[in-house]
Amino acid sequence: MQNEKLKKIRQAKEQIYGPFGSNMKNIGKIWTALLGLDNDIPGYMVANMYVAAKLIRTGTSFKQDNYDDAANYLHQAELMQKGKNEW
Repeated sequence: MQNEKLKKIRQAKEQIYGPFGSNMKNIGKIWTALLGLDNDIPGYMVANMYVAAKLIRTGTSFKQDNYDDAANYLHQAELMQKGKNEW
């Protein structure tokens, strides 16, 4: 049941923001340029950094959205690093 809930959230966010994988890759490229790095930050690592941000938010107060988003980012990061697409 939890997986279905998270899948619905992913689908709804993709409708609003577009494909997850390409968004993470594009964010990685922009962050790379801003930081002056030689190699692009891979999309899965961008997603992992978003997981970290969501976890930090849990330290102030409870909001289910932070946990749902963190779980989704982590799931998508795993798929991206494995080379599988679900977006």
